[in-house]
Amino acid sequence: MSSRFITSFLLLIAVSNGATAGAIDRIDPPNWWVGMENNTVELMLYGDNLANGEVSSSSDGVSVSRVTNGDSPNYLWVALELDKALSAQTVTLELTLKTNERVTIEYPLLARAKGSADREGFSAKDAVYLVMPDRFANGDPSNDSVAGLHEDADWQHPYGRHGGDLAGIIKNLSYLESLGMTQLWMTPVLENNQKEGSYHGYAITDLYRVDPRLGSNEDYVALSKAASKRGIGVIHDFVPNHIGSEHPWMFDLPTSDWVNRDAEFSPTNHRRESHQDPYASDFDKSEMTTGWFVPTMPDLNQDNPLVANYLIQNIIWWIETAGLSGVRVDTWPYNEKGFLADFTGRVLAEYPNFSIVGEEWTMNPATVSYWQRGKNNADGYDSGAPQMMDFPMQQAVRDAVNNDEGWNSGLTKLYHILADDFLYPDPMGLMLIADNHDMSRLYPGVGENLARYKMAMTFLATTRGIPQMLYGTELLMTNPDNGDHGRLRADFPGGLGGDKVDAFKGKGLANDVADAQSFIKKLFQWRRSASAIHDGELLHFAPRDGIYVYFRSNATQRVMVVMNNEKNLVHLDSARYSQGLGDASTARNVLTGERHRLSDRILIPAKSAQVFELD
Repeated sequence: MSSRFITSFLLLIAVSNGATAGAIDRIDPPNWWVGMENNTVELMLYGDNLANGEVSSSSDGVSVSRVTNGDSPNYLWVALELDKALSAQTVTLELTLKTNERVTIEYPLLARAKGSADREGFSAKDAVYLVMPDRFANGDPSNDSVAGLHEDADWQHPYGRHGGDLAGIIKNLSYLESLGMTQLWMTPVLENNQKEGSYHGYAITDLYRVDPRLGSNEDYVALSKAASKRGIGVIHDFVPNHIGSEHPWMFDLPTSDWVNRDAEFSPTNHRRESHQDPYASDFDKSEMTTGWFVPTMPDLNQDNPLVANYLIQNIIWWIETAGLSGVRVDTWPYNEKGFLADFTGRVLAEYPNFSIVGEEWTMNPATVSYWQRGKNNADGYDSGAPQMMDFPMQQAVRDAVNNDEGWNSGLTKLYHILADDFLYPDPMGLMLIADNHDMSRLYPGVGENLARYKMAMTFLATTRGIPQMLYGTELLMTNPDNGDHGRLRADFPGGLGGDKVDAFKGKGLANDVADAQSFIKKLFQWRRSASAIHDGELLHFAPRDGIYVYFRSNATQRVMVVMNNEKNLVHLDSARYSQGLGDASTARNVLTGERHRLSDRILIPAKSAQVFELD
């Protein structure tokens, strides 16, 4: 048995009749809670020769409802049923091995935090800041390299570990607050003990342990609490589709079908359309969800109920443990459809107001909309996902600001993509992507043109949905155009030491970078209290002569946004927009503070987006 699978959880084991200490090396989940909506929990026990063991409970209100063996002799699953009125306690279980040796297990059942079930997720009132922890800020240099893990720090290598950690993020939460951000999404923080290239977090080798080079489970909880005090929620990046090839499961498979394709690399076909394609073959549909991304990311078999339950319990454990506000689900359409519906159903049964956003990377809004909760699909399927990522909008924004006006180009791209919102059950639940860790950053994506950048960010901040940007977007960070992810995910200036520039403190910034950072702060600080942007109706007018005008309004606020894609200053003729203007007589520019009478013709600078509050 690999010693790498032994961890120090809150687990007390007493052994009698000559059994050796350590007969059980690990139990997942390491604890559970009383008062959950679902009153069952399934423990996965790992240790030498546990198969065919018998388990009983001596605790009142706790019964063993099922014991399941795997194909490996070293695993045993024990399903516990908990009385609804059960109080927090340590449960006593007795495991009798086939050798007649007995092991007494003391398993913790905790009390839930007050209001846990009623936690609020994220919504259009929020703005999301995406951080890759290894590349953001180093708050604890002592954990840059950790004995027993494959990769040590290598600051010079673009695909190496650079030393960023959770302590560094905690230290700089005030910076996120100054940007007007209200949600922090981090790429996965769990252990990635791969031999190389593990910094990104998507090849997990322990689903219950924060990577020690980023900190500890306790640090994760501390980060969530510190963020909450600043009005910032934490979004967990959940990766149920695959694990890392160095995960201990790969050296001792719990069941023979735990990993798809007989635990041997066979690539996915990436044919996401097969899910709703009325003509798709079973072969294509299976290859989409059971194929692997790459050889270092084995694909989990979510059709195995033991696998599916393990994954669902794992994310519920993290929500409850770390006080999360939401979950981002990686590679959404690569997961099994039945699993996705069960996962969302069980999570939302525990947390009805929680947020789950799926990554469906396609430019086709019909494909994205298929997955959103409440969609009336032809096949009757509903994945239950409240939110989805809006990749079609991401592409439309760049196309709109990068191209001159035409019948089907320029700002018309925005008009067209919004006109497709009839496809979505809830367009306000779409996450709007300025950029992320897998694509070219926004600034190089708009030709390193500051005016285009400001137009794009203004639109994303004021249209329907939930804006999200990658760390450093506010600093005009760039990347090579060759798809080099290591350099795309560059270090945040001033975060890891040795930099002449400290963006956290605003020191050493070039003039255009300082301008962009100031612009983002003003725009998103205003957005934090702009109720019309959070829940107001959207009314837009088809672009004409390079001008696109739209309104956001509710009972307490009315906002007008004017985008000018022409190369010259334009006088806005308000007569066409009377439906949106209503009885307003003045407009205040939210970024400059200037006031205008609507009876006058407001001047809109070339290549700009202007935001006005109407009175």
